[in-house]
Amino acid sequence: MEVTPVRPFFILVNRSGLETLRMKKIMTCLLVLLGWGLSCSVSAESVAIYNLGQSSDVVGQYEKFEITLEATQTYENPFDLDLIEMTVIFHQPDGSNTTVPCFFYREYEVSGSNPEEYIHPGPPLWKARFAPELIGDYSFSISVTDSAGSVLLSPAGTFRCVPSDSRGKIGFDVRDVTRLAYQEGSPRINIGHNVCWLTGGIATWQEYFDAMNAAGENWTRIWMCPFGGQGGVILEYPENHSSGYFDGPGRLSMQIAQRLDRIIELAEQNGIAIQLVLQYHGAFSSTVDSNWSSNPYNEATGGFLTDPAQFFTDTEARRMTRNKYRYIIARWGYSPAILAWELWNEVQFTDGWKTNPSAVVTWHQEMADFIHGTDPFDHLVTTSSDTSGFENIWTIPTIDLVQLHHYHGSVIPAFVDAAERLSRYGKPVLMGEFGAGSVGNVNPAEVHPEELPEPYRSQIYDALVLHNGIWAAFHANSSGHLWWWDSYIHKLDLYNHFLPLAIYAAGEDPAAHGLTTAPQVIQGEQSVRATPGLTDFWAVSAQTEFILTGNDFPGVENLSQWLHGQWKSDYRSNPSFQLTMNTPGFLVIHVVKVSDYGSNSLRIRIDGDQVFSSTYTNGSSNFQIRVPLSAGQQTVKIENTGQDWFHIAGYEFAPEHESMLDSIGLAGPHRAYLWIYDKGSQFGQASNGTFENETIRLEGLEDGEYDVHVYNTRSPGGLIHTERIFSENGELTCTLPAFERDIALKILP
Repeated sequence: MEVTPVRPFFILVNRSGLETLRMKKIMTCLLVLLGWGLSCSVSAESVAIYNLGQSSDVVGQYEKFEITLEATQTYENPFDLDLIEMTVIFHQPDGSNTTVPCFFYREYEVSGSNPEEYIHPGPPLWKARFAPELIGDYSFSISVTDSAGSVLLSPAGTFRCVPSDSRGKIGFDVRDVTRLAYQEGSPRINIGHNVCWLTGGIATWQEYFDAMNAAGENWTRIWMCPFGGQGGVILEYPENHSSGYFDGPGRLSMQIAQRLDRIIELAEQNGIAIQLVLQYHGAFSSTVDSNWSSNPYNEATGGFLTDPAQFFTDTEARRMTRNKYRYIIARWGYSPAILAWELWNEVQFTDGWKTNPSAVVTWHQEMADFIHGTDPFDHLVTTSSDTSGFENIWTIPTIDLVQLHHYHGSVIPAFVDAAERLSRYGKPVLMGEFGAGSVGNVNPAEVHPEELPEPYRSQIYDALVLHNGIWAAFHANSSGHLWWWDSYIHKLDLYNHFLPLAIYAAGEDPAAHGLTTAPQVIQGEQSVRATPGLTDFWAVSAQTEFILTGNDFPGVENLSQWLHGQWKSDYRSNPSFQLTMNTPGFLVIHVVKVSDYGSNSLRIRIDGDQVFSSTYTNGSSNFQIRVPLSAGQQTVKIENTGQDWFHIAGYEFAPEHESMLDSIGLAGPHRAYLWIYDKGSQFGQASNGTFENETIRLEGLEDGEYDVHVYNTRSPGGLIHTERIFSENGELTCTLPAFERDIALKILP
């Protein structure tokens, strides 16, 4: 980066007694003559700063302004706040101040590519990065504190902020805190997928981000982890790593930080906002995707923890983590490419969650509070992913986003139910990861589609789960983000599946219109679904008997998704559902997977009488069990009569002649967004062909004239039909054009 030099200055504080006092007086007089002010609280061997420079005298609103300076004093660990803390106080045009943490910096020469190497370090420097919000003139002061005392230079420099095209950081929409908006006020709608690490270097990141930008994507999620070669994008790792970039816990890799600088710059250039994942579960798990053996905090690798669970309670580990998070905020908090700081990926798989979940909750409270208290740009904070016990995390005021991960082909009902269930926290909800999961012994389905039986094989190649996930999530007031980026989306070039949604969402401002869940618009009988809300394998169902009330089974959020057998008798649930079927129909059990062990079987009883019993092959996955039901009032009980478990996505009660169409949507008094889909166009099922002359009826619109815009949801996307219709007596009725699988509608005044 080119730096505009500012007059060289020195803060020299040395030795003791009279010499220190003399030097302070001399330097004060000198700086006053130069037009500078200086206030100091000093003692022997305090830091001396010189060669201050700034990136520009004029900076665009919300864009990066950078200060660079050098210090004569060196520190045994410049990342340790107990040894050195340097901040810049920005004096803003409205008279307020913003304090921004400085960070230690060394720039390396970049050699080669894909992956590049970082060689020949430059001089040790200090930097501060700031993104001004207010138009006008700024000045700034520099504060330095170390063991020898404190130094304040005020003012240290000036610059002017002018209007720019940047929209600033992403935060809550002030009109509706369950939605997001940019700093300058425009709405934010997430469309994207995970790119958590890449094998290769900066050139590969650019290739991915360019492709995402071209497809209208604006979101991704990156783990700070060692995966992908050459140290990935993790800042701490044991010293013996082959790259030579690491120095153990508490000492951050400047080579990796330089790599992440460039990744974030590429994201900015492509309009992509990042959920930056600060910790991943495997690093502190001894059982799930374990990387504990290569964790720098592990005593066996030169650290000081003997057990992964200690990370959440050990005083020194928490202190060093706060130091690292301050550094991350200081270096990258300026960037509008940071959507959120994600404290953990899937913390439920760490040893700490298993042995002491309350300590994990307390840790989240501490770190979320610390980040919000340190980050001058107040980025959002989240963690992942929702499971039993996470209600204690989601209710923390400084946890801003609620996040779910889902791996099963039945994404539509899962996303609708999750969005409704998690909306009670009054925060934006993201489906941060999803995928088809396993099919038989093929796991995951997206990585080995050639091994799948039909219809799964064709549906994976056609990106059916990806398609259904992103459209369902959007219309459930959320956003869905597939996991498999390198082995699936990029490999099969599936980016064109995002563009139709980007076209549909462009220019829309859902927060402006008081939207809520749209009523069902499809005519004809519909099924009723009960989706268990407890996702934790070890959760005990607090309720197992349910009575249909309207179209819902109240309390089903207290039922476990895991239907345990004889081997875990203390966890067995065997739910029963009391309902009245107006016509004959079916119980449909949506099975995610059957245990790989034991003899596993299910039995169905209706009013106490057995009507169905069957044994299932170990490892069977992504299938449905259909059991006929008679008309009338009845109690249906599902029993696991085997040894181990069934993982259940949901229980569905379907009428015999139900409509083959369903809808998800958002509606208000003046407009609506609706997704109409073929119920058969789901993973493992068969679509029902072409729908013609289908009529929908939307209730709740104010009377008046509306334009119904119908959009193609598959490539190339775009508007395919427009019709002007009147809403009368709060009801709008229209006939849909012929379509297959699904279409999307905007109903606008």
